[in-house]
Amino acid sequence: MDKPQLLIVEDEVIVAADLAERLVRLGYGVLGSVASGEEALVLVQTRRPALVLMDIRLQGLMDGVAAAGEMRSRFQLPVVFLTAYAEGGTLQRAKLAEPYGYILKPVEDRELEIVIEMALYKSQVDLAISHANMQLEQRLMELREKCAELERFNKVTVGRELHMIELKQEVNALLQATGQAEKYRIVHD
Repeated sequence: MDKPQLLIVEDEVIVAADLAERLVRLGYGVLGSVASGEEALVLVQTRRPALVLMDIRLQGLMDGVAAAGEMRSRFQLPVVFLTAYAEGGTLQRAKLAEPYGYILKPVEDRELEIVIEMALYKSQVDLAISHANMQLEQRLMELREKCAELERFNKVTVGRELHMIELKQEVNALLQATGQAEKYRIVHD
């Protein structure tokens, strides 16, 4: 089985290199490391990593929370935050990006591996649920179309039946008026 390919978004070169080395030791592939949210968005458009490890504070105009939100909404990519910041405001903002994990620096290898594995698994489950929901929506649309078709058919059929009853009544009335009702009486079904 292929190694999951991860992207590192970290503006401290030494930290990014150390993290890449750890990931390789843990059995993951590393697509690369970028220092800004803007660079990360450009890279994920073409490379599509299995997971993104994202620092919250980055170089450039876009911080890690904004970049993670874009990755989640545009590409459905799982993001795990790796940050030295744990204050309440940062954590609250980070929640809005719906990350698959949040790890405080300094990072321990075992914690890193567990969070990555859980995030990859949750991402697979989310994709399966999304696919199943799309299939259900498609089936529901097909059923609605069939119901509308059946309703149109029923209206036509009921209209014809009512018209036949009216015609039978008219014929019976004419037969009654001409005195031939007993001889040619039409029975209603």
